[in-house]
This record gives sequence, C-alpha cells and structure tokens, in this order.
Amino acid sequence: MASDTKQQYLRQLSEFLGEKMRPAPKARPDIIVSRHEVEEVARSVGFDEEEAWRIFTRLKGHAWQGHYMAESRSEERGYTAARLTWVDHGLRRGS
Repeated sequence: MASDTKQQYLRQLSEFLGEKMRPAPKARPDIIVSRHEVEEVARSVGFDEEEAWRIFTRLKGHAWQGHYMAESRSEERGYTAARLTWVDHGLRRGS
C-alpha cells in the first residue's frame, strides 16, 4: 500500500508542477514551489508530508532543475522553497 501511495503522490506532484509550469502570456520561465505546497499534494493522497519533501529534494537534477531560495532557509526545516526552471513531466517514473 505504501508504494501505491508513493506512486499516487508522484503522479499528483507531476500534475501540480506541470500546471504551475504552464506558461501564461508574458510569464517568467520559472516558478516558485514552496514546501507547504508539496506537503499539500502529499496530504491530498494520504502520503507522509516529511517524506514528500525529502523525495522532492532528491528529485532535483533528475525531475526538476532550479535552486533553493536562500531567503527560505530556516534552522528548523532547512530550505522551504525552490525556484524551478524546468520540470520533467514524467517524474512519476522514479524517485
């Protein structure tokens, strides 16, 4: 069951990121994704929120490119936001 929930989370995350990356007229080519948004996606499918953020960060360089925002760094939670410049819409295939 946990594997199914993880795959469901990855599908939802892929859809969420794809929607955010859809270019609007005159939009910037990058997006900001906050930790609480990733956690909301996890909550929507019953997946662990902490694990969801860990998976999201491990996907950097493979399923998304960008950088963590220095101003989002906290001592308790580390980085809490990232500026993405590219998303692999097939991210549900791996982690």
